[in-house]
Amino acid sequence: MCFLSRGKMPEGPSMTIGNGSDSPPSLRRCDNPWKRNAQHGQSEVYRRMLGILNRVTEQSLTILLEQAQELPLADPDHLPHVLALLLDKAQDEPLFAPIYARMCRDLAARVGFQDNLTAACESHFTESYNLLLQYADILEGPISSQLIHEEILARKRFVGHLKFMSELHKVGVMSSNQVVAMAETLLEHGDDRSLEGLCRLLSFSGLALSRTNEAMIEQSCTYLENRLVDGSLSPRLRFLIQDVLDLHANGWRPRGGGRIHPPPGRNVRG
Repeated sequence: MCFLSRGKMPEGPSMTIGNGSDSPPSLRRCDNPWKRNAQHGQSEVYRRMLGILNRVTEQSLTILLEQAQELPLADPDHLPHVLALLLDKAQDEPLFAPIYARMCRDLAARVGFQDNLTAACESHFTESYNLLLQYADILEGPISSQLIHEEILARKRFVGHLKFMSELHKVGVMSSNQVVAMAETLLEHGDDRSLEGLCRLLSFSGLALSRTNEAMIEQSCTYLENRLVDGSLSPRLRFLIQDVLDLHANGWRPRGGGRIHPPPGRNVRG
């Protein structure tokens, strides 16, 4: 084992940069430098909106909202892609759904795309729900770990979308009738995935719906009680139903009067 002595460190070979002189090297300019192409404005708006959503928190919401308002979000060339981005981010990050909903509320009021947003939410609900229902038939065949992973991911995203629509309802972007229509759709199917979706939606929106649609709440809870006693459910779904019924009995407030903590801050690079 060899150690270097504490004496003078050996000098490496001398290196000459550029033309060998002491003056700093000159940069060669490209003959055809990159310039923003007007045809790619859509991708630029998408990139900037994605950066805003990646950084938004409770503390930065006001500042980033002003930056979002400067973008041509209502332009027909940009709006579908921006709405798809909002839905994807909200369903994949349910902890930030309340913040995304407030941003959508303020942007819809100032930019004017509330009707487009609610229509996109309803369309996305239908698509993601139909995709989830397809797994009931797919999983009847050969099952792989990849297929199970895809089904779990689809279920999580569907629940995330329900959470986002519930938050949009709380801030006044979506109407009670729109949320009730989703609950009625879930009630029509007796499969486990629809049952889970109904439980999640009630846990998210039960308090708000109880003020305007108590009959629908009672109908849903009666349905859950009947499913609970039939003995055909998995333990996970039984516990999920019982939690919803306990929330309903306690005025849709968590046990012990607990509060829902705000989402954590984001670690933003740069």
